[in-house]
Amino acid sequence: MAFKIIWTKQAAKGYDKIINYLQENWSEKEIINFIGETDRFFEILIQHSEILQKTDKKKNVHRGPINSLTIFTYRVKPINKHIELISIRGSRQKPLKRYPPF
Repeated sequence: MAFKIIWTKQAAKGYDKIINYLQENWSEKEIINFIGETDRFFEILIQHSEILQKTDKKKNVHRGPINSLTIFTYRVKPINKHIELISIRGSRQKPLKRYPPF
């Protein structure tokens, strides 16, 4: 059964930050490619919620790259059939010391 993706404020902010960076430094083609790539990843994620590696510290939290430049962190809530996007960031950005409060 497919999961529903829920965006946190932090994930939406990270996604917007990447889009803004692409708008300032790259062409429309790269923006379209990035959006298409993330959309394809979401299509796979809703069917296969365990696709990225589990973290050791938090239960049901997965993190990993969707490409060489973008890292996703999400939590699987199997009872509700939700995937909560915790953060989306460029791989060159500093990682968070810890996850945001839940």
